[in-house]
Amino acid sequence: TASWSYDGRLVSAAGRNGEVTIVDLRARNNVASATLFDNNKDIQHEWLGVDKLVLAGYKGRDRTIKTVDISDISRVISSISYGSGSGNPFVKFDYDTRMLFCYAKGDHTYNYCEVGAGGVMKENSKESSGDAIKGITLAPKTSLDVMSGEVARLMILHHGTLAATPYVVPRKSYHDFHDDLFPETRGPQPGVDGEGWFNGNDGYRELISLNPASKRHTNGQNGKETTAAVAEKIEEVQEEVEENEKHKQILSHLTDGQSLYRNIEGKLSHRDFHFHGLKNVQSVFSLESNGFQVGKRYGAFIMVGSGGRLGIIDLHQPGQNNTRQLELVNQGTPIAFQWDPFSADHVIAIGGDSAQVKLWKITSMDTPPELLLEGNHTSKVTMVEYHPCVAGLLATCDTTGHVILWDTVQKTQIKSLGVVREDSIALCWDVSSGYHLYVAAKSGEVVGVDTRTGTQTVAKTTGELRSGRLACTKDALVLSSLGHGNSRTLHLFSTSPSLALLEEQTLGNGTSLYSPFLDIDMNVGYLCARGEGAILPFEFRPSTTASSPRILALSQFISMPDQYACCMMNRQCRDVMKVETAKFYKLTKDSIQLVTFSVPRLRTEYFQDDLFPLSIDLSSPVLTVSSWVEEAPFKLNKVDLCPADVKRQSEVEIVRHSSQHSKIQQEHLKYKSIEASRDELFNAFAEQVQQDAGPLEQDLMEGCDDDEWSD
Repeated sequence: TASWSYDGRLVSAAGRNGEVTIVDLRARNNVASATLFDNNKDIQHEWLGVDKLVLAGYKGRDRTIKTVDISDISRVISSISYGSGSGNPFVKFDYDTRMLFCYAKGDHTYNYCEVGAGGVMKENSKESSGDAIKGITLAPKTSLDVMSGEVARLMILHHGTLAATPYVVPRKSYHDFHDDLFPETRGPQPGVDGEGWFNGNDGYRELISLNPASKRHTNGQNGKETTAAVAEKIEEVQEEVEENEKHKQILSHLTDGQSLYRNIEGKLSHRDFHFHGLKNVQSVFSLESNGFQVGKRYGAFIMVGSGGRLGIIDLHQPGQNNTRQLELVNQGTPIAFQWDPFSADHVIAIGGDSAQVKLWKITSMDTPPELLLEGNHTSKVTMVEYHPCVAGLLATCDTTGHVILWDTVQKTQIKSLGVVREDSIALCWDVSSGYHLYVAAKSGEVVGVDTRTGTQTVAKTTGELRSGRLACTKDALVLSSLGHGNSRTLHLFSTSPSLALLEEQTLGNGTSLYSPFLDIDMNVGYLCARGEGAILPFEFRPSTTASSPRILALSQFISMPDQYACCMMNRQCRDVMKVETAKFYKLTKDSIQLVTFSVPRLRTEYFQDDLFPLSIDLSSPVLTVSSWVEEAPFKLNKVDLCPADVKRQSEVEIVRHSSQHSKIQQEHLKYKSIEASRDELFNAFAEQVQQDAGPLEQDLMEGCDDDEWSD
């Protein structure tokens, strides 16, 4: 590959032998040369101005991005590892903003970095493109919507599509042009022709301003706009109006009903709340496996090695440089596992390729795990699901579709539901009824089973599936699926009065499955996929009309490094006074990180009762397993999440302010408590009484002259 320096004086060339050479063509000599990569693959590179380069190539099996200075080209200024893969890495650099974009052909993600004046790279974010990337380029500067704060626009080529991805800097107002965001850039006209350049004339291109107020197409003689320029301007305005109308229609559809959670944001907690120095974390596991689970006290993840080992950590001891691990040897590769939500003995159920369900008790980090139960299946167990509201009730399913219910208190089998579907891929309990179970199959069928009678109801997706995950709220069922061709789809079903498909939303393509985690009260879900850095929040509205969207995408959260798996923490861990909606543990190569989701609110001293309705109490069971077997009435208990002595937002009086306040003042003074209004009224009354009483007696008296004080 070859690239010109920013001033057009030098040209660089890189070959498959890993050597990079800087050449001055006019002087016919080599300026610098060095071998920077040790792999016989293509090297892609660009100039970072006039004296530095950024290069993308391979170091062994790892893709690497480097920056060098041509004055000492063999010395690397900064280096970033881009993981391993077969697709060659590429870089795209914007000189005006110092933004650097790194990608590889065939990947579904790309990195956004910034490059300092000294050539040091800083990784900012990892973005998901949704589909395999064929190539990326930067749109011309003159095509950017500068009055909306758009500083760069990526044009991403996929198979059959070209996607535009704008990068916008948020500002309080876009009414005026922001000179600090848009320095003068090189214009479209060349500074010199080829002959002049060979004769020694550098001929720098003229710099132009991106400020729309300075853009006037004039002729060289009298400065008047030409007819062609006027026609071009009119056409641009018409296209802009049409584009704005199109965006308004899209925005109207997406924001129909304006979600209360539309501004939800994720935040990576301080490293003192993380777990560091994990050993032998398994990075690759089957589509059926969840890979990572957390309970009230302990967390578990699959480990590398034979014997079917799980790593156990104490969640009450974060922040240590080398987290203590307890190994659980399951004697069979674990596929699906889950902690008992109500057991005080910290029991974990594990299903695997040994065709057995095993219950293990974790007493402490100093005591070996105790085996409580070995239950047999006819083939490997791929699904394990505790009932979220019944203590000691466990459902398991194997690859033949055979479903068995277990009493983990008495350590016995309750009943067998037989083969629900031979190609079952997902399983979950119905929260509302308590006696129904849902099973998804590769055929696209979702089956609702009444565990008391065996009666089945069936709904079907629009296509066949490779794998999937089910999750249930109080009035909806969500299926996240991976179809043929690696298409990922989100399916929303109603559960009452009957099981029916309401809506489907495609999530692009990917090799890993999105695992859904749902809050049963808010109808807010979060999607996580192995090998990606994003967590995607969604709001589900099963009760809305067909004309309104029932699946609303919210603000996604992206952090690095990529996760191997994620798991949502117990709802009791949230701080509602900080408006926290969910907390996640994110498993990476050698650590577990804490991610918190919250909704920004101005007056957090009040309880946000519009966001936190009466909640289903999952801290204690609705029924015991013995009562459930006897088909006792199932009634969910509700709890109020509002802390004692805290005022609700709905109880606060809204005060309207005159136009003399600025918008910021109005935002901060929007709400005023009833007590504050009463104090304000009392002070005004006292002031008026004082005015009506007239001046005080001492105010009317005259003092002595100044010269009398001298005596």
